[in-house]
Amino acid sequence: MTLLVFKQLCYMMVVVIVAFICSKKFKFGQTEISFASKTLLYMVNPCMLISSFDIPYNAQKIQGLAIMIGISFAVHLAMMAVACIFIRSRTPQGKELDGIDRVGVIFTNSGFIGIPLINGVLGQEGVFYLMGYLLNFNILLWIFAPVALGCKFNIKKIIFNPNVLAVLTGFILFCIPGQLPSIIAKPVSYIGQMNTALSMILLGMVFADFKKGQVKGALLLRATWAVIVRLILCPLAALAVILAVLKIMPSVNDIRLMTVTAFIAALCPAGMSITSLAVVFNKDSRYAALIVAATSALCVLGAPLFVALAQLLGAI
Repeated sequence: MTLLVFKQLCYMMVVVIVAFICSKKFKFGQTEISFASKTLLYMVNPCMLISSFDIPYNAQKIQGLAIMIGISFAVHLAMMAVACIFIRSRTPQGKELDGIDRVGVIFTNSGFIGIPLINGVLGQEGVFYLMGYLLNFNILLWIFAPVALGCKFNIKKIIFNPNVLAVLTGFILFCIPGQLPSIIAKPVSYIGQMNTALSMILLGMVFADFKKGQVKGALLLRATWAVIVRLILCPLAALAVILAVLKIMPSVNDIRLMTVTAFIAALCPAGMSITSLAVVFNKDSRYAALIVAATSALCVLGAPLFVALAQLLGAI
């Protein structure tokens, strides 16, 4: 499993490097990044999620998805506790950035990186269970993030989030007898299959657009601590939850597939949504981009090491 995760991350990073070179060569900027991001968010990701639900109805899968939602909720709560305990500044300037750090370390890039990574390691069944994690992610993000960043949460942002709508649509289709007709299923599948490549292209474009000197030296030390919390402390908290779940529910069908899926999603780098949220709530978006870039680069080494640790402890 460790080697498989590492190989999949390496494959994905090759695409990132190619995209980085092309972005530098053709001077891609925020216009191109915005286009790729919106294409992923509003078209590719929803199609990928709906396609994952386009399988014959299975009552055990419904039960498994409900359990996965509970596991994912527990993992998010554990990471929230870590963020609130270990990210706590004393100065007014530091407190201004605490919200960015907390949101960045709790909410991983489980969509843009998690979906292709889990699809490559665990296949479509893993992506199916990832829906439970993404449902928690999108609901908790729009509750926790605005509050952490000093604003009130907007219920419309939760209800009309493209990923939430896609999961709900896919779930309804899954519960209806039969599957989508091929005239619909094939195009949806084709678009959904773009997820891995386009996600990594977007990440390469973000790396290429990041410029030295955007963040002052004093913030680099702070960002280093945020990276440690995201890539080390939060995965440890997630691992503790996974081990507890396996001890409490060892005989549940597909329980290991669910726990591995939740754990890999929790190992992903900081989500790109933190940069967008920083812009929306008038926070330091350049600092948010630094956290995303640093955790994304280091995740290639960190994620396989934690998968190895989980295997050693019998969690995988």
